[in-house]
Amino acid sequence: MWDSENQRLGMKACTPFGYALRQIGDLIGFFGLILLLLIPCFMVFRFFRHEFASRDWWLLLAPIIVGLIGRVLFMCGWALAMKRKFEYEYKTMTVKWVENGIQKEFPNLTKAVSK
Repeated sequence: MWDSENQRLGMKACTPFGYALRQIGDLIGFFGLILLLLIPCFMVFRFFRHEFASRDWWLLLAPIIVGLIGRVLFMCGWALAMKRKFEYEYKTMTVKWVENGIQKEFPNLTKAVSK
């Protein structure tokens, strides 16, 4: 979850590939959460149909593995941003990073709207 729209847009401006990795990681993590809810329901369904086997317990690893993959992608996205010294200031809602030795700053959208 983003703290503000400025943080999201600032990361997108800082490292588009890192931003994409973070978004994909979030989506994969959400899919893992859905699996975490569906697989136990599927197991109960198989149990009541008398088709449950001990090998079905391995299905519970699927959401964990999917969640870990999502988390790794999420962290890789932030690592790319940190490599550029990405910094979000909560009080001013501005984003700063270094690109080719030059410090860049993403402006505060709320100040731009109020002018």
